[in-house]
Amino acid sequence: MTDPTDLSELIPSDIGILHIVKPGTSEKIGWQITMAGPGHPKTVAFNNANERKRRDHENRIEAARINCRKYKPEDFADGESRKEFIEGLVSRIVTWTPVKIGQEVIEFSDNAAIELLLRPIMGSFVGQIVDYLIDERAFMKDSANG
Repeated sequence: MTDPTDLSELIPSDIGILHIVKPGTSEKIGWQITMAGPGHPKTVAFNNANERKRRDHENRIEAARINCRKYKPEDFADGESRKEFIEGLVSRIVTWTPVKIGQEVIEFSDNAAIELLLRPIMGSFVGQIVDYLIDERAFMKDSANG
């Protein structure tokens, strides 16, 4: 009998810390965002809600087909798909260190994060969050704080 393979170090952490950098550089600016890993309750809740939404959408299409009706897709207001995208990103943020823009200090809350990240001037920071989330190593134990 062989020893069991230990996967403990290969399981993603529940959280990871994203150190935001000055756009176009690798200079950390002090803004730290605690991100929810794939097994974090916030991530799981968001994924479950999305799955329910997807199933509901499929059920409405199927009901229309069975009843010989045309399915009319939902209309989206301008900016609504971007808001949904930002809400998805925020669903992965656990907290962050406060930031200041002008005289405004922004503490973390889901609503404050959505409002901030929807601002067009925040594009480079949104990009850093996206890059962090798609990096498969972001939540690995040896890089969870990097």
